Amino acid sequence: MKKTIKIILITLFALITITIALLFAVFKELEPNFVTLTPITEEFDSIALTTSMDLPDSIRRNLEDYDYLVNFVEMNYAPFSAIMEKGYEQEYRAIRKQLRQQVIYGEADIEKAASDYVFWFYGRFDRHIPIYTETFWETANTLFPQDIEIVDYAPKTVSCKVDSCTWLIRVPSCDLSFMEWTNNAFQQFVESGCENLIIDVRGNVGGSSLIWNNYFTALYDHSGKPSISWFRNTPENLKFWEQFLNPGHPLNEFAQNLIKRCKSSNNEFVKESVWTGDTGLQTTAHINRAAVLIDWITGSAGESFVAFVKEYSDRAKVYGICSTAGVT
Repeated sequence: MKKTIKIILITLFALITITIALLFAVFKELEPNFVTLTPITEEFDSIALTTSMDLPDSIRRNLEDYDYLVNFVEMNYAPFSAIMEKGYEQEYRAIRKQLRQQVIYGEADIEKAASDYVFWFYGRFDRHIPIYTETFWETANTLFPQDIEIVDYAPKTVSCKVDSCTWLIRVPSCDLSFMEWTNNAFQQFVESGCENLIIDVRGNVGGSSLIWNNYFTALYDHSGKPSISWFRNTPENLKFWEQFLNPGHPLNEFAQNLIKRCKSSNNEFVKESVWTGDTGLQTTAHINRAAVLIDWITGSAGESFVAFVKEYSDRAKVYGICSTAGVT
């Protein structure tokens, strides 16, 4: 039972944290709406009518954990409604029911059922939602074989001249602890006199987009499409932002405002931020050309930089052997 609980808790932690990112980017033209599915334990078929009293203790515990995981995802996972609205509800219901049947019949333990359930989202829509079990990664490495070659990539910060006209900046994380270093690296590039810039975000799983402010300004060339970041307003997701309610934390003011808006709203989705698509900035001429290096691990705030240069910059190009973790 301890192993089962550990698997579920690790999964839930991943699901909570990813809700802070721009997870509707997969279906960014879609305004989020309420989508209510019949709770899995209320589906009236012969399998769902099986009571817990009819099952051995081990299977009953697996079933309880599976139902808890499914209900948690449906209640808190940010892109869930968008995925259902896009026409995947029938397919989702089928896989949800099939895995539950396998648990009841003893054909799958909780690790297998949870891994297959989460992989339905991971493999089809959003690589921000892994579950850290051996079963899950065996499947991932089978379907995405390039991952095997780079999964152990552990980048370090680098800011250096590559040749007489090119500067390299490797940003391994968008955690706010890297903000000062990232800003200093950009200043080193400016002072170097180089006209070309390489920004390496391979292995960067995200953090805060605030660390890219200097880079946004430097690479902005033209206006683009407006975009909105939505926050799924649930108590579990708000717990994430409550950890930043500290006067000394850089995100304190943002967290206060977001929590206040959410608690005063009855809506399932609350606007987290709005980007008009026009920064009003003047092009920074000292960058002639820029390259952004990505891999499948690049995620969240790491992807926000990738998305920015694709939409707003003519001088920057993105290079990689695969797509990023979720949206680009």
